[in-house]
Amino acid sequence: MIAPRRRVPALGLGLAVALFAGASLANGRFPTAQMVQLSAGAHPARIVLRTTFGVLLGEDDGRRWSWMCEDAFGYGRPDVWDPPVAFGSPGPDGVPLLLGIPGGLRRTTDACGSTAVPEVGTDYTADLSATGDGRTVHWVGSFLDPSTRGLVNRVRASDDGGRSFRTVYQGSPGVLFLTMEAAPSNPRRVYLTARAENPTRDLLYRSDDGAMTLTESPLDLHGGAEGWISAVDPSDPDVVYVRSFADDPLRARDPGATRLLRSSDGGARFTEIARTTGAMRGFALSGDGRTVWVGGPDDGLLRSVDGAAFERVSGVQVQCLRWHAGALYVCGNHVIDGFNLARSDDGGRTMVPLVDFRRLGAPAGCASGTAVRDVCAPTWPTVQSGFGSLPDAGAAMDSGTMDAGAAVVSTEPGGCAAGARGGRASGWGLAAGLAAVGLRRRRRRVYRAE
Repeated sequence: MIAPRRRVPALGLGLAVALFAGASLANGRFPTAQMVQLSAGAHPARIVLRTTFGVLLGEDDGRRWSWMCEDAFGYGRPDVWDPPVAFGSPGPDGVPLLLGIPGGLRRTTDACGSTAVPEVGTDYTADLSATGDGRTVHWVGSFLDPSTRGLVNRVRASDDGGRSFRTVYQGSPGVLFLTMEAAPSNPRRVYLTARAENPTRDLLYRSDDGAMTLTESPLDLHGGAEGWISAVDPSDPDVVYVRSFADDPLRARDPGATRLLRSSDGGARFTEIARTTGAMRGFALSGDGRTVWVGGPDDGLLRSVDGAAFERVSGVQVQCLRWHAGALYVCGNHVIDGFNLARSDDGGRTMVPLVDFRRLGAPAGCASGTAVRDVCAPTWPTVQSGFGSLPDAGAAMDSGTMDAGAAVVSTEPGGCAAGARGGRASGWGLAAGLAAVGLRRRRRRVYRAE
């Protein structure tokens, strides 16, 4: 469910940089969409798009957008951080958006500010996941045990849609939990990936009681390194998808090359089903489990149906993917593809643009005294200047609003939105994390991209 984004994200987006070398943010990063999530229901009330400059929240199926900067959640300084995000379930207080930071977990329901989730405290966040209805939310992370000066992992669960959490597991010293996912058909079936040292090895944990007890086993990545869970089959809890770097990213000539592995026996054995030449930024699995999409800036959008070989269906520079309620959501590069998020109703061959950063308007609608009004809004001109201008010098969205669905973009290979080959992700070392145990200073190294 998560794909790697390293300490410094893909700044060199091939032709994008050549065309638009001046487009960058105050934090030095190319403005990029990294992860998309949608709230429960066939017609979601909200979309969250995590970016390199905070999060965008879309209302009315992406027709209206608002922005929350990194400082509204308390991350981004001094180090780069790419947080996991998840929606809880709808309730009288709205739909909670949860966002993990280096020292805790934040929650917002009004898109104007955030509050700390007290049960998590200041623990380092590794991953955050939620079931499709948002009712069950899992947080996984680590803390430094002051008595042993060692790293200890924790799993916390919420059964009320992200409004309260309880600790369900604590332990596994000497390893670092990386990613976690619960089976959609049985949320008590949980998978986690981890990495250990002395010797360095990849591990898979499985639970059938909601992570209260975990069974450890070796994770065979077929020569790759750093496994992260991409999905569990919607109807079969024994089918799990894991991505990994094709080679150790610290030593590989091409650290972006990525494998996709599949297990049909609960994680006991994995088979490689796809490999990309560049970073596999996106993964999506259809609601019936029959269709798999993967993609990245180098490889475009690839699709496999019923276990057949993957075929390239689009040249879009994929940054993230998500399947929801019969549609495929695709993150692209606005300079090359003309959008940062689009929806496809035909499996990826054509796209309906939902947002282009260059059309975003200034933050509006939050009262004085809120983080968005007082902290984010003053920085907007600087952030906006990093997006560049539209080719036709088009007008920005009023108050962050754009009429979604106004155009359908062909993304067939060779079509008008075919993407150029792009950037790579650089590696990071587990050794640095475990040796230094500087959890709060560690960059977010993975991002959810379903």
